[in-house]
Amino acid sequence: MPILIAVTVGLQLMCAVHVARTGRPTTWIFVVMMLPVAGSLAYLLLEILPEWRHSRAARQAATDIGDIVDPDREVRRLALEVDRAATVENRFALAKELLRRDRQEEARPLLEACLAGVHADDPGIMMALARARFGCGDHAGVVDTLDRLRAAHPDLSSADGHLLYARALEGLGRDGDALGEYAALTEYFPGEEARCRHALLLQRLGDVDAARGVFAQVVRSVDLGNKLYFRAQRDWYEVARRNLQE
Repeated sequence: MPILIAVTVGLQLMCAVHVARTGRPTTWIFVVMMLPVAGSLAYLLLEILPEWRHSRAARQAATDIGDIVDPDREVRRLALEVDRAATVENRFALAKELLRRDRQEEARPLLEACLAGVHADDPGIMMALARARFGCGDHAGVVDTLDRLRAAHPDLSSADGHLLYARALEGLGRDGDALGEYAALTEYFPGEEARCRHALLLQRLGDVDAARGVFAQVVRSVDLGNKLYFRAQRDWYEVARRNLQE
């Protein structure tokens, strides 16, 4: 019974605070306080739930559930749109969904076909094609695509594209060039992946002291960050710690 009372009071307080913070009619506070259970449930159903259903978190949850129940549902829907009208927009939408499903081999020809006419230098399509080619192991194709992207859009900046470029150079065995790109990335890349990949390459090339210094920077950066940053960078944090312990 005490637990039930505590839950009810907590729910009342949560609803009252939500009313105050979101500018809902203050009548709701009276309803919630006078009818602890019924009032709180009514507020949740009529005010909070509709708002949450349209939130980004709710949309992502719906997508995740859909992926589990019927993983190919969205692919089939988008493929049908392409069958109806093979426009660049429809093919690009299908290719992006295939990339999200890690089906790079299927996405690649769609993206290559999209790069024609007025879309020949489209930065979004070129970036997606670079991702598809990387997933297919075509590192030379990645470098070529991103070089063309940079030539067509010299002012465009993409941290993810830059990281993909560095990884492709490393995949081609152009370690010196890759080191330079990784070093440049560490100056602005959001997160610790670029630093970790830089350190791993330094370590593979035998520059152990430099690698350990970069790994130490990763650990320190995450340790100084908040909990959200730690959760986001946990995998790279563990990579850095593990290599420092060896």
